[in-house]
Amino acid sequence: MGLDFDLLNYRLHFSGDLFWEHRTGILISPNSLPGIIAFTAPDMNLGIVDNHGYEVDLGWKDHIGDFTYDLSANVTFARNKIVFMDEVEPSYEYQKQTGGSTGRYSLYQFERLYQKSDFYIDENGTRRLNPDLPQPGTTVYPGDAKYKDLNGDMVIDGDDMMIDGYPNRPEYVFGSNWKFGYKGFNLALNWVAATNVSRVWNDDYRIPFTNSGHRGLLDYFAQNCWIDNDNPWAPGREDGTLPRFTKTNYPWNSMNSTLWTVDASYLRLKSASFGYTFTQNKFFKKLGISSLGLMFTGYNLLTFSKMKLQDPEAKSSDSDGQYPLVKTYNVAINITF
Repeated sequence: MGLDFDLLNYRLHFSGDLFWEHRTGILISPNSLPGIIAFTAPDMNLGIVDNHGYEVDLGWKDHIGDFTYDLSANVTFARNKIVFMDEVEPSYEYQKQTGGSTGRYSLYQFERLYQKSDFYIDENGTRRLNPDLPQPGTTVYPGDAKYKDLNGDMVIDGDDMMIDGYPNRPEYVFGSNWKFGYKGFNLALNWVAATNVSRVWNDDYRIPFTNSGHRGLLDYFAQNCWIDNDNPWAPGREDGTLPRFTKTNYPWNSMNSTLWTVDASYLRLKSASFGYTFTQNKFFKKLGISSLGLMFTGYNLLTFSKMKLQDPEAKSSDSDGQYPLVKTYNVAINITF
């Protein structure tokens, strides 16, 4: 359902749309078949998802003498809800995907890093986790990740993983175009933004080195990792915010968790162009040129985001970030004879 109109001699423009969608027959893999039957069912058209949202575009253009301007802005909102995905009923409500949005993550809730005070030395001289703390499914040490015991059974396991965060695609997308002109000069700016979107760093950003040895050590990890104050090889930093370097416990520390979840909202100056057009120039007329335009354009000039290590505008499938964001500058000459 939409509404479009132009008023005040086309200086004011408005366009608005509301939409509701009930989609059935989505191809999914059946999840509720018990494994004991030793049968893998083919994908079936069983999924049901509801979607709703709106889109608004508002613009104003006018002139004051020789100065002209054209300003417009738009916002799009879309939120969906899983109605049916053949989900096996989870043990706890916080693990349920049905009823929430698609594209969310299953992860642990990170609380803090274990400190030396969380451990004691037993009669054999072995460092052990204090028994009054929830016990993880692996042996942990100071500097390892501590996850929240959501079900209160004093054990950290898969039952403590929750569905959390915004989807990996933004629910809100914004855009704005600013155009200005004065005699032969012109300036155009294109802004884009998005919010209500989460990303989880992939392994390249959570695991330094690793046993396979094909990953490097990112500077942000080296500057923020936990380091034992008694480490003879490096200055201690037991107030670090990222887990310690470890060859044995990196699978535990790099689990999907809120530690590695980042708000991928952003505001970006997508493009900016500035130019001047020569017309009625006597010298150019002698050369047979009726007009000559010079244009300087830049792309991806400014980005404001909490997501510093990757391009927040990239698709979630591109989250490995192997190809960095590139700033591009162009110079153009347009000649009309």
